[in-house]
Amino acid sequence: MPKNTLKICIGTPCHLMGASELLESIAELDQSLRDKIDLKTSHCIDDCCEQAPVVEFNGKIYQDLNPEKLYKIIRNNIR
Repeated sequence: MPKNTLKICIGTPCHLMGASELLESIAELDQSLRDKIDLKTSHCIDDCCEQAPVVEFNGKIYQDLNPEKLYKIIRNNIR
């Protein structure tokens, strides 16, 4: 089964704006969802620092996130 790629920026702006909360929220997902996600971290995603925190999910960039928004993105776009 192909994995979904989730990259969370942990650079300084994203860290200060809540990237750690996004990482923690992934640990709280159902195991069936976590098994479908290849989680990676990055120190920059497409120079989007002004819209931190930023993630890339399956090649699409999402900005200004919180755990609830990230959960919706995952649920609506997981393969």
